Amino acid sequence: MPASEVPGGWWLREPDRDDVDDIAAWLAEPAINQWFDFGQGRQTLPALAVQLMLQRGRHRLRVFGPAGHHAASGIVAVTDMSHAFGTGSFWVLRDSHRPTCSDMTLLASRQVLADAFRFERLRCITAWAVDCNVRSRHLLERLGFRPVGTQRDCHVMHGSRFARVLYDLLPGELASNQAIPPGDS
Repeated sequence: MPASEVPGGWWLREPDRDDVDDIAAWLAEPAINQWFDFGQGRQTLPALAVQLMLQRGRHRLRVFGPAGHHAASGIVAVTDMSHAFGTGSFWVLRDSHRPTCSDMTLLASRQVLADAFRFERLRCITAWAVDCNVRSRHLLERLGFRPVGTQRDCHVMHGSRFARVLYDLLPGELASNQAIPPGDS
């Protein structure tokens, strides 16, 4: 699917073969994968796992980047969608070494969430962020996610244990019509 460029100078599209390799490479980097948990303590997703996610109807993955650059700067995902319950899990990754533009991550995230609610008919999307990850928590809150609890002492980074702040989002709470305050998302 070709990238659809949006006003503001960024694009969003389904991942292609090159993107699959980029996603796997990003998640192989300890500085990046330390923030993730893909089940049973697994913090990486090999290229084959990413390819399988793209082929199944349980995951909505999109890459994004600034206008004028073909290589993706990040990925936005709603994964583990359960259509029976209308739920899914949100996560996002942006490579800080790749080009960006103002609010690109926020806007790409908002679009993927809106599409998941509309086209997948989800009723509740969950997310979590390590309690010390202020940027991720701020992004979730700007999107309209509400904190619903804390999972204490459950995430390990650099031999230390951290809590996860748990969030959820209902369709009417997605911050789509609000002015976007300036940020570095």
